Amino acid sequence: MGFWNWIVDLFSDEEPDPPQPSARAGNSAVATLDRAEGTAATDRTGRPRPAERWWMPDGVIQADPLPMLPPSMSTEARALENLMVSHFDGHDLNLPAMPRVAERVLSRLRDPKSSMAKVAKDIAEDQVTAGDVLRMANSALYRGLTKITSLQAAVTRLGANALKTLMMHETMRAAMFYKKGVKEELADMLWRRSLASGCVMRGLAQFTAKDRDDAFLLGLLHDVGNVLVVRLMHEQRKVVKFEPDSETFEYLAFECHQEFGELIANGWGLPESLTELIANHHKPPAADDPLATERWMLIFTDMTNQMLGYDVPNEYNLLGSRAATELAVADRPGFEAFLAELPEQIEDVIGSFRGA
Repeated sequence: MGFWNWIVDLFSDEEPDPPQPSARAGNSAVATLDRAEGTAATDRTGRPRPAERWWMPDGVIQADPLPMLPPSMSTEARALENLMVSHFDGHDLNLPAMPRVAERVLSRLRDPKSSMAKVAKDIAEDQVTAGDVLRMANSALYRGLTKITSLQAAVTRLGANALKTLMMHETMRAAMFYKKGVKEELADMLWRRSLASGCVMRGLAQFTAKDRDDAFLLGLLHDVGNVLVVRLMHEQRKVVKFEPDSETFEYLAFECHQEFGELIANGWGLPESLTELIANHHKPPAADDPLATERWMLIFTDMTNQMLGYDVPNEYNLLGSRAATELAVADRPGFEAFLAELPEQIEDVIGSFRGA
C-alpha cells in the first residue's frame, strides 16, 4: 500500500477505495517537478544560483557521503547531548501530534460520502490553514484566469491530491514552529530542508519506478526526528543554560534524528516500512534489503541537499556516487536535465507552500 493511501486510511473507518493514479501537473502540490523551467541568475530568495552542472564540480572526486565529525564541544554541549540520548527510550517526551484540522480534512478526503464543501468548512475553522489554501490556489502552480477569494472555490481548484500534500505540510510546519520562542530561523531551515528533500525524492521517483507522491512524503518525513531535537533544545535551555552554534546543532541533529524520528513514527502509527526508513536511512543497505531503492534514494537526496545548500554544505561528484550507481540513474536519458532544473524547481515549491 502506498504511503499516501495509508495516511488517508489512518483517519477513516471506511473500506479503502481502489488505488488511484498518481497526480499530475495541476493536481499536485509539487507539480513543478513535472515540467521544465527556465533558468535565472538567482533563486527566489535572491541567492546566487548553483553553477552550471553543479552536480559535478570541477576537481571534486569525493563520490560518497562524508561522515559527520563531532565538533569541539563545550561541557554544556556535552550535557545537552547526554540529555538527548537519555530520551531515546521516549521517556517523558512530548511527541508532536497532527493538527486537528489536518486530521479532519484527511478523514474527509478519504470518505466517499463527503464533499469538497465539507472539506472547505473544516479548513475554515483554522485561519492559518485557510490562508495557506487560498494562497496556494492562487500560486503559479494552480493560478487560473481569475483570482480566487472563496475558500470553497480554492478547495475545488486544488483537488484532493494537492490538499493531502498540503495537510501533511501543515502537520510538519506545526511540529517545527510549535511554540513561541523557538528559534524561527532554525525551524525555517529545517522546514525548507524537508521540502527540498521531498522535491528531490519526487524527481528521483520518475527514474526509479517509484510512486511520486510516496517518494515526496518519504522525503518530507525522513528527518522528522529533527523536530524533537529542536524541542528538547528549547525546553532544556534553562536547565543546560546553553545555546548551541550551528555546527553543534547539526551534529546533535545528525546523532539523534533517526532515533527521535522512530519515536515520532511509532507515535503517529506510521506503517512499518516508512518507520524503518525514518529510523535508518544513512547506512548503505544490504543487497537483499527490500527497501534498498528507497534508502539509496534518500542517500542521494541528502547528498543533493548538501550540494544545493539545504543541508550542511559538502561537494561531491554526484553522478559518480555509489547511490547513483545503485539507482542506475547516471546515464538515464533526461536525468542531467532533471538535475539542471532542480534548484529552481525546489525554490518554486517552497515558494508555493510559503504562499510567495
